Amino acid sequence: MMKCIVRFYEKAMQTIKDSEKSERKISMGFIEQTLKTTVMYQLGQMKFEDPLTEDAPGRKFFDDFANLIDDSFRQMTI
Repeated sequence: MMKCIVRFYEKAMQTIKDSEKSERKISMGFIEQTLKTTVMYQLGQMKFEDPLTEDAPGRKFFDDFANLIDDSFRQMTI
């Protein structure tokens, strides 16, 4: 779970920093509104995942979510 939280933070900070050089500035508010229904919602719902789930399914859930975070930020900056 922490991996996903850190991934989101790092991607958000990098996107904000990269947008400083361009005409289209991206703020944290913009990121929150853009990713509200996908990433932001799932970040809040992670706490309901059972920590005693078998290792493979639990790891797959969080790995898939980390990939979703990467894809969402990649689409935002294109």
